[in-house]
Amino acid sequence: PHSYTGEDSVEITCHGGIFLSKQILSLLLHCGCEPAGAGEFTKRAFLNGKLSLSQSEAVMDVIRADGDAALRQANLAKQGKLHERMFLISERLVDMMSAFAYWLDDAEEMPPELERSSLLQELSALHAELRQMSADYQNGRILREGIRTVLLGRPNAGKSSVMNWLCGMQRSIVTDIAGTTREVSTEQVKIGDFTLLLSDTAGLRETENAIESIGISQAYQALDTADFVIYVVDAAVGMMQEDREILASCKGRPVLVLWNKTDLTDSQPPELDVPVLTISALHADSYAPLESQIKEIFQERTFSDQPTIMNERQNTLILRAAERVSVCCDLLNEDAELDMIYAELEEAAHALREIDGDDVTDDVIEGVFSKFCVGK
Repeated sequence: PHSYTGEDSVEITCHGGIFLSKQILSLLLHCGCEPAGAGEFTKRAFLNGKLSLSQSEAVMDVIRADGDAALRQANLAKQGKLHERMFLISERLVDMMSAFAYWLDDAEEMPPELERSSLLQELSALHAELRQMSADYQNGRILREGIRTVLLGRPNAGKSSVMNWLCGMQRSIVTDIAGTTREVSTEQVKIGDFTLLLSDTAGLRETENAIESIGISQAYQALDTADFVIYVVDAAVGMMQEDREILASCKGRPVLVLWNKTDLTDSQPPELDVPVLTISALHADSYAPLESQIKEIFQERTFSDQPTIMNERQNTLILRAAERVSVCCDLLNEDAELDMIYAELEEAAHALREIDGDDVTDDVIEGVFSKFCVGK
């Protein structure tokens, strides 16, 4: 049958009204039908071979997509493009395993230097592709879950004013008193195709105030998990050594510096190795360049026409396969026993097969579909 699940289906259409629908449902249950569980229809489609596991997972990604780019990636996976990509990678592994199996059966010695060099080159390329897929997953996570953005800066730099403008409401208290913000407050902000999970934090400084110290500690914790840092500097005070030290601790993620309160001073920002925007948090026209800059920073990081892995389960398996391929490269360089190399290749192939539901346990299948809602 051509139904979604691959099973014979009956569709009942009745007149509107909750009472009639309940009566029909009651009769069906009395006749032996069972209510569908979470993800039951998609699970049956998977078990009946209508969808791969990665396609099944993409169903929920389509539903949860929060923008065009996220929807585009989810649709690629749902259409089977990720399945096709994983199949091609697995085929490359199988071809290499066949070569090693031949030497194991017939030669029982390391392949000739030319063959070994070729295999090493192929394994290295495969390892690079797997690592890139994992990196693409991290970028794709930003599309699906939002950009974890933290507002940092010294006290009274204007972080809360920036927070309130981006949120479109009075989310954080704004006063002239330094240290007003004592805890991390987070709001979801939509900018173009991106969602910012924007956190306003306590001003960073040395303090003996116990409550403020807790807020500062929370600010650094937010920084540890941040994808993006907006660092606000009071232009009237200028860039202090403390600012530079905090900026240095932000390395490894995109950083945007806001040179704030330009309505109070003519001072210009110093040369930095990160983008700097001059703004006045009190003037709305300052924020158009800010939104454009955020879009520019993340546009090239997240938009890809290549199908990418979509969740942590898939990413864990990709990294496991990459690690096993890396070990194979080391073993080849060390002229290790062929059976050791073959065993590592088998482990890598097994990890890749798990992504699409081959060689996967019932617990994994149940775990995937337990995340679905009823009716999917």
